[in-house]
Amino acid sequence: MRKVLLSLSLTAISSITLFAQQDAQFTQNMFNKLATNPGSAGHNGGICATVLTRQQWTGFEGNPQTHLFSADARFSKHGVGLTVFQDKLGIEKSLVAKLAYAYHLQLGPGELGIGIEAGMLSKSFGDNFIAIDDPNLDPSIPNAGTSAATFDFGAGLYYSIANKMYVGISTLHIPQSSVEDAAAGNSAGVGALSFEQARHYYIMAGYDWDINNNKKWILKPSILTKTDAASTQLDVNVLVEYNMKVWGGVTYRIEDAIGIIVGANIGDFINFPGLKLGVAYDLTTSSLGDHSSGSFELMLKYCTSIHKQPKREVYRSVRFL
Repeated sequence: MRKVLLSLSLTAISSITLFAQQDAQFTQNMFNKLATNPGSAGHNGGICATVLTRQQWTGFEGNPQTHLFSADARFSKHGVGLTVFQDKLGIEKSLVAKLAYAYHLQLGPGELGIGIEAGMLSKSFGDNFIAIDDPNLDPSIPNAGTSAATFDFGAGLYYSIANKMYVGISTLHIPQSSVEDAAAGNSAGVGALSFEQARHYYIMAGYDWDINNNKKWILKPSILTKTDAASTQLDVNVLVEYNMKVWGGVTYRIEDAIGIIVGANIGDFINFPGLKLGVAYDLTTSSLGDHSSGSFELMLKYCTSIHKQPKREVYRSVRFL
């Protein structure tokens, strides 16, 4: 597994050129696999729900703000999932809602999830565009609020071994749909909203190393590579979990940020098993760091089994009173 992780990392690094990605990003991506790979739907074997909220580049006017909810469940060999997230950047707002389905089958020592997803992508622009020159002179700049929506589709493969190792590959926005809407009062019909969704590709991998084979200290390295074929971004994550209760670690996003992650299975402390809380802070290493106070992210995740414990029944024979 270490060779697999190293190979994937070197492959990703060899083609790194960093630009802004169209899809929203999260530092705690290891807790949010469903959003980028439908093949992972139901991989936990029960029901899981995740809430993530991110304030990126705080202190920077019009900074990205992202909120996500995802949930998935497992029924026999079938996994289903739902992801909804909203992303705001300046006058631009994006809303994505998609359903995922995965079929899980045994393959060697592990399990392979073959997944697809379908849903809706909506884009909207406000009319409060800030510019040095008069924005009304450019017909491509919105002079009124505008919005439009389109169909979206993706697919992915996700392979895991006993929740100790995983590798996934996926592609999202396969149709590469365009979202367009005409500018109000523009007789030429020039679009105030013209957005072309690029196809995205993701590679993820991770491994849980029980250092002393007693589940006291577990080292959890992972990577997430994302590309739209024009630019590529790589996240390298390392978490250390203690006694299956608390964890901490770092994320390095190439030429962009260094993130600090801390979290806990808070359900163990409040008698609510399965509840996790995570917090991340990104220190921006790019030139944007001179204009912001970093990025903050909050994660809440809950997982539970859907298999109820069998009710114990006692049979008494009339022969023995």
